[in-house]
Amino acid sequence: MRNDIIFGAPLPYVVFLIARHYGLSVVYALAIGSLFPIGMILISWVRQRQIAAISIITLTATLASLISSLWFDSAYLALLKGSLITGSVGLAFAASLLFPRPLVFYLADRGDAADRADIAALWERSADYRKMMRFMTRVWALVLICEALSRAILIPFIPPAAFLILSEAMWISVFALMIGWSMRYGQRRSDEILRSI
Repeated sequence: MRNDIIFGAPLPYVVFLIARHYGLSVVYALAIGSLFPIGMILISWVRQRQIAAISIITLTATLASLISSLWFDSAYLALLKGSLITGSVGLAFAASLLFPRPLVFYLADRGDAADRADIAALWERSADYRKMMRFMTRVWALVLICEALSRAILIPFIPPAAFLILSEAMWISVFALMIGWSMRYGQRRSDEILRSI
C-alpha cells in the first residue's frame, strides 16, 4: 500500500502539472501520469512472479480508463480510474456474499496455520461468527461502492489537478477507516462470540 500511495498519488500529480505546463492537453497529461501505477504493478510482477487480485483490478481499471480517455478524448474517463478500482473491489465484496464464505473471511484468514485453523473451526461452529463475517462483507461492499459513486459524481465539478489530490485522499482515507473499523469491530465481536460458545 505504501508504494501505491507514493507512486499512485504524488508522482502522477507532479507529472500532470509538468505536462500541463509544457502545453499537453488534460487528457494526455493524465495519460502520462497513469503510467506510474501501471509500471509499479509490472515491476512488482517481475520481482515476485505473481500478481495480487487487487493489482489485476487496478491494472485493468487503469488500462480501461487510459484507453477510453484517449479514444474519446475525455478527461472524465481518465479521472474515472479510481472509481473503477474501488467500485470493482466493492462489487467483488458484494459478489462474494453469494459464495459459501464471503471475502472478509479470507481476508481475516491470513495468520499462521494455527490461526487459520481456529478461524475455520469458529466458522463451522458459530452461526453468529458467520453472520458477523457476512455483515462486515456487506459494509465493505456498500462503503466502497458509495465511495466510487461519490468520486464519479464529483469529477465534473472539480478541476482535474484538484481532483487528483481529492481522489487519492478519498480512497486512502476510506481504506484506512475501513481497516481500522474492521479490526476493532471484528476483534470485539469475535471475543463476544468466543465467550458465548
